Amino acid sequence: MARMMRLLAAGVTLGLACAACATPEAEPVRSSSAADPGELARLPEVDVAGDPFSGMDVTTPEPARRIIGEVIADGERIILYTQGRKCGLVALPEKEAEAGQVSLQLLSAWPKGEGEGSGVLPGGPYMRTSGYGSGEDRAWAELSCGKDVAAVRYLPAGAAEGVRHEGAVSVRVSGTDGRLSIAAGSAANRSKVLSALAS
Repeated sequence: MARMMRLLAAGVTLGLACAACATPEAEPVRSSSAADPGELARLPEVDVAGDPFSGMDVTTPEPARRIIGEVIADGERIILYTQGRKCGLVALPEKEAEAGQVSLQLLSAWPKGEGEGSGVLPGGPYMRTSGYGSGEDRAWAELSCGKDVAAVRYLPAGAAEGVRHEGAVSVRVSGTDGRLSIAAGSAANRSKVLSALAS
């Protein structure tokens, strides 16, 4: 009888073990931050004059670009946009006759996770890219792209005078060189990022 009970217990244990092996694993729980489209994707789109991307596109890009801000300084238009999980900027002359002649273009993806990118600015992490524009008098820009904030350091070719902007952007002019600090995002995030950019 004792032997029968041991065999029965072993059979039940083996049966449970096999059932556990055959049960499909549950779908892993994804963090809400991975699925969250980010604040930049929720910002309202801004209407701008002309098509600032006409000089760049041979075909329509997928996903489509959404313009979230425009800054005009020293005859240059700086357009901030999102494109899926990326953010970018283009700079081009303000004059309508020269519209579409992009002088500077930067594009960067959002960091894929908390371990990627830089946390130097608040509201991050960010992926960064920088570059010089074209032409004789070349502007320089650095774009820090996060899912909630896009931050830009922009050094125009000339003095940044008469700065105007549209959209969910804030701008600060500093230094004798007229350097622009630009942040796109919520008002609270823009304020924190501008303070860090200008310091």
